[in-house]
Amino acid sequence: MSNGILVYALAWLVFAALHSWLARLSVQKVLEAYLGKAYRFTYNLIAVIQILLVYKIGGAVLTTSNFAVFDLSIPSFAGYMMQLCGIVVLAFALRAYDLGRFSGITQLLTGERLSDAQPEPLQVEGFNRHMRHPLYTGAFFILWGGATSQLGFWTAVFGTLYLIIGTLFEERKLIRLYGDEYIHYQQKVPRYFPRLRLSISFLN
Repeated sequence: MSNGILVYALAWLVFAALHSWLARLSVQKVLEAYLGKAYRFTYNLIAVIQILLVYKIGGAVLTTSNFAVFDLSIPSFAGYMMQLCGIVVLAFALRAYDLGRFSGITQLLTGERLSDAQPEPLQVEGFNRHMRHPLYTGAFFILWGGATSQLGFWTAVFGTLYLIIGTLFEERKLIRLYGDEYIHYQQKVPRYFPRLRLSISFLN
């Protein structure tokens, strides 16, 4: 593995560690004491800045020319279609959430603190009826659709690992929040991709 790949992996590791640390409830309470209603918005803003810096580091240490490692190049058209599919999945999946509260804008406008807000009901409609994490599913399509260069490939690898590991921590949090309701949901609905149920009907 080249030095550039190791540097990029380290950048992703730092991002994942800091992002996860900021998401801890104990850290949230401390930061919210200082940031108040701006906590959620600031948290998201830091995450965006972090991921942009990580990608910038990747662009400096890895090539963006046609993908050559392992000779696994994805044709441009297929890559674009994968990314378009991911964008569509994300767009439909986001409809199930309160984007104002998710981004932190609602808290800024209303003065509501994240710790005082009532948790949203467990989302089990729309795409969530078929997969527990459709936002991550959309992200997978976007990441791997862009794996047409060395930078794109390793971004997909490290981004996928981050999302998979992040899912494990997120689901622990959801079980603490929703209890048996989420455990029952876990047992019924797959994590990222819907089950394919093929049925053949015959005319009598």
